Amino acid sequence: MLAEIIPKIAGMKAVDEWDDGYRPRPSSAGPERCIRSMVYHGLGVPKSPWPGRMVLTVDDSSWHEELTIDWIRQSAFQVHSGQMEIDCPPPMTKGHIDGIITDILGVDRLLEHKAINHFTFQKYWNNDELPLDYFTQCAIYISGLQKVNPAITEGILLIKNKNTAQYMEYVFYYPNDPEHDILTVVTKTNSNGETKDLKIHIPEIVNNAVEKLNQVQKYIETNTLPKRPYDMDSWRCEYCGWGHECWSGYEKEFTEMKTQCELPNEIADTVRFYKELGSQKSEIEKQYKELSGKVKSIMKELNIREGRAGEYICKLSLSQVERLDKTLLTETERLRATTTSMQERLTISSPARKELKNGSADNSSI
Repeated sequence: MLAEIIPKIAGMKAVDEWDDGYRPRPSSAGPERCIRSMVYHGLGVPKSPWPGRMVLTVDDSSWHEELTIDWIRQSAFQVHSGQMEIDCPPPMTKGHIDGIITDILGVDRLLEHKAINHFTFQKYWNNDELPLDYFTQCAIYISGLQKVNPAITEGILLIKNKNTAQYMEYVFYYPNDPEHDILTVVTKTNSNGETKDLKIHIPEIVNNAVEKLNQVQKYIETNTLPKRPYDMDSWRCEYCGWGHECWSGYEKEFTEMKTQCELPNEIADTVRFYKELGSQKSEIEKQYKELSGKVKSIMKELNIREGRAGEYICKLSLSQVERLDKTLLTETERLRATTTSMQERLTISSPARKELKNGSADNSSI
């Protein structure tokens, strides 16, 4: 009863309240935000509504922020100036910061809070990949803050894992110098106190954001669309409200693409390496399967389900695999359960070898 109705209410809220029209915002100015979707938004193209569960996921991020700041206030740190309005470089509208945090030595830093899912949290902690959109927003905010308080040159991007309540913080530096538009990510630290020194520089971070938003405005004014920055199988397109609209005419575009063309010379080395990897992959997969079968055969011959082999533990286990038996479905049921989607497939052949083999090409594809 309630479990079913709450997502539906959230879905209706997304339609009625969440879309207040396109505005060039600091939160959408980063390099990861799809420029094509921003142009659709600016052109007033209707978008597909978010599923109710997705609305709930996004909506609870603000509650996580309030909870986090309440915990910080119980420490020696002071958090103030929450939602303070700051000036942003044109064409951006004004921004609202999450707050300023002051340590026991009286040093002020920008505080930006984000709440994300577990898998994305782990990705950012375990890898060198950075949340560039978040840092772009931080750089824009801190550049605006410096007009009010020139001494603020540092900030903390605090990220909460919504699944586990773990935290990760990035400490960054942004100079109060218009000639050096460089944000430096200094360190990242997790809830266990583990710190990693990064010293990663992101140059032209605000200028690039301004240029991107200016490009969006030009596309809107000329009623044209930029190229798609992501492939059709990207998760970004799957969750985008304009995803269906964006790819609806792609089949026609695809058939109109040029053929029988010479590609740039530098791509030949990439293709050659791709072909070599493909050959190695096939051989490795074959050996992997053969060795797996050999180990299983020896264990079953000795009637052993689990045992030690040197420094390794070998264990056989049974698992149930569910498969759909289409023969048990009616034609109507099969059609109803079948979905169709487009995929791009790359095929690479060797014309010279094809001629030598009298029509038998060496093909590989993904």
